[in-house]
Amino acid sequence: MASRIKRSRPAEWLSAADSAKNLNARKAKTLVLSNVKRAKGSRRPAREPSPEPVVEDDEDEDSSDGIDEDESDDEESGDDEDGDGSAKDEDGESDDEESEEDGEDDDEEEGEDSGDCESGEDEEDEGEDESRAGSTPDPKDKLALGNFRLSVLTLDALRERGVMALFPIQAATFDLIYDGNDLIGRAHTGQGKTLAFALPVIERIMILKKADRLLPRPKQPLALVMTPTRELAHQVAREFEGVAKQLRVLCVYGGAPIHAQISSLLTGVEVLVGTPGRIKDHAERGTVQLAATRFVTLDEADQMLDMGFADDMSTILGECTHSDRQTCLFSATLPSWVRQVAPGYMTSEPKLIDLVGDSDVKASSQVRHLAIPAPGPVKERVSSINDVIAMYGGQSGRVIVFCSTKAECDELSTAETLRFEAKPLHGDIPQAMREKTIAAFRNGRFRVLVATDVAARGLDMIVDLVMQNKPPVRKSGTVDTETYVHRSGRTGRAGRKGVCVTLFGPRERHSLEEIERYAKNQFEWLQAPSPRSLLFTAADTAAQDAAAVCDEVMPFFTKAAQALLDSRDGDAIAALSSALALATGTSAPPAERSLLTQLEGYITLQATMRQQVGGPSYVWGALRRVLPSGACEGTDNVRSMKLTADGYGAVFDIKEGLMEEMHDLLESERNDWLSVCKEVPPLKAPEREWGKGSSKGGKGGKGGSSFGRGASPFSPGGRGGGKGGRGYG
Repeated sequence: MASRIKRSRPAEWLSAADSAKNLNARKAKTLVLSNVKRAKGSRRPAREPSPEPVVEDDEDEDSSDGIDEDESDDEESGDDEDGDGSAKDEDGESDDEESEEDGEDDDEEEGEDSGDCESGEDEEDEGEDESRAGSTPDPKDKLALGNFRLSVLTLDALRERGVMALFPIQAATFDLIYDGNDLIGRAHTGQGKTLAFALPVIERIMILKKADRLLPRPKQPLALVMTPTRELAHQVAREFEGVAKQLRVLCVYGGAPIHAQISSLLTGVEVLVGTPGRIKDHAERGTVQLAATRFVTLDEADQMLDMGFADDMSTILGECTHSDRQTCLFSATLPSWVRQVAPGYMTSEPKLIDLVGDSDVKASSQVRHLAIPAPGPVKERVSSINDVIAMYGGQSGRVIVFCSTKAECDELSTAETLRFEAKPLHGDIPQAMREKTIAAFRNGRFRVLVATDVAARGLDMIVDLVMQNKPPVRKSGTVDTETYVHRSGRTGRAGRKGVCVTLFGPRERHSLEEIERYAKNQFEWLQAPSPRSLLFTAADTAAQDAAAVCDEVMPFFTKAAQALLDSRDGDAIAALSSALALATGTSAPPAERSLLTQLEGYITLQATMRQQVGGPSYVWGALRRVLPSGACEGTDNVRSMKLTADGYGAVFDIKEGLMEEMHDLLESERNDWLSVCKEVPPLKAPEREWGKGSSKGGKGGKGGSSFGRGASPFSPGGRGGGKGGRGYG
């Protein structure tokens, strides 16, 4: 398959204001032309009044599903497997744009200059006027639907969904795409990027179908949308289907039988949505022919390029040989290297609409970004995950917990200590099961979805809390800022507020600091929730729920309430407290837990010295003088010592069993340096770690790869008989 891609010049930057600059002039021209037609005696329905501008609540953004790098192989290989897809007739919004189709009859192109597709026949004049009905510009709101060239069918479909105005990215790109420009668009996640390209493409398709009633032809889709993952492909197809039920939409991907997809392609579809691997497979089989494809959209193109789909994309676009092919690229992140590469996939100089700003990456401002320490291996963070969900997920909020690997997903979702019903989602799960899991999560059948980055770019639902069990990093070890942006973008969508919590250990703090610098969002650096603070939160939530109970229900509980009050000797506070404790599932005081490591059975103490300490050994010496003999030996009784930032002490964990022996010391008036830690103070930043050197030192003598005598930290190992030293790691 020959790859024919015309290289173009670098993208031209356009602001949202620039893109809407000529809107009024274009609409005025449209109205003049409509009046001219009316004067000719065409049959025209009356215009509908302009709708009241309302910001849509349920807009599905470009919720792209990025696959984490651990899963890129799954997705790529999955695209080469037999896939399941079904043709669907949605997404039709008829635009009154010019026909723009080469080879159309001359009499079909009369209205090109005016932006109308006139055939000269009464039937088509009437149909064309229908596409204009209700589109009178609304001077009060530039985002109102009436300001855009949307057909009656499209307007009705949008209003049925409660959409009365476009999102900024949709408004900024509509006319540019409608008028046939190649375009690169970027906006925050949750801001409606999917409809930004779907709406104008639907309108253009309806114009082409009006000019050629034989469209679509077998195997020849008019529009092609490529996505990096199956989940995102499904979402994009649903968006087309939800707005244009008169169009046939087919979603293709690997993982299910290919024969149903072939059957739909042979019947003919207007819109083909899928992953690059499966689309390429169909092209090689000859079951899809892309020479007649007019509109190509690369959704989350940065992720496709980063996942190694560049060759597949080039091959597929090389098959899209129509002289008027239009190519658009959308994403929430647009690294500079993508801006340089993307024009090569386009046939003309692209316009660039960037609603994010000058930064390479920027996380959503609708989301609170919280960083909570959870030292220890990832598998030991289940208790921290329980606490964060209880604190920030509410009683019934939906939660996504992102893990780096499939194994971590399986381990966490099946952990006995996880207090919430959870299901995993990753590339090793069969596609049919993945779809059932997403549907069940969307419908609220379970609260917690534990996922890899399969879920980072394509879940179009309300998510109250996003958690990351550690900061995202690439296989190379570098921080993956783009993935953080997309993960955190699963919440706080369509104008709502959201919370994203990232757990981190001492060695992972620098990764979050790097994300904070490059994503230009400020983290709230918080302490891990303590058992007591969790109980206070749970009690407040239960009290609010109780206050919301309707009056009609309370008489059924009056007798029992009086009995409870009597059992507490008429103490109403005690009676209510016991009821709230039962409502929150609390029957005993919370177990003690370390503030440093979240391990149960440990209590965090703070030692404050009168002079600055040079290291932990000074504090250890002081503890040995006051603790029972042998208590400081080993790692079970006293552990996890960290120096405080002021240099005058340290915090550490001590086994709960030793607290009885230390009670007298802690309560003594002479004790002015040792206390139970109620909140972890600022700690000294960990110095760059010194681990095993890059050269193992082999069986070297004194010269190892570390602080060996006379050797620099980077010196190679010697050849002696001893082990190599320790080096800079």
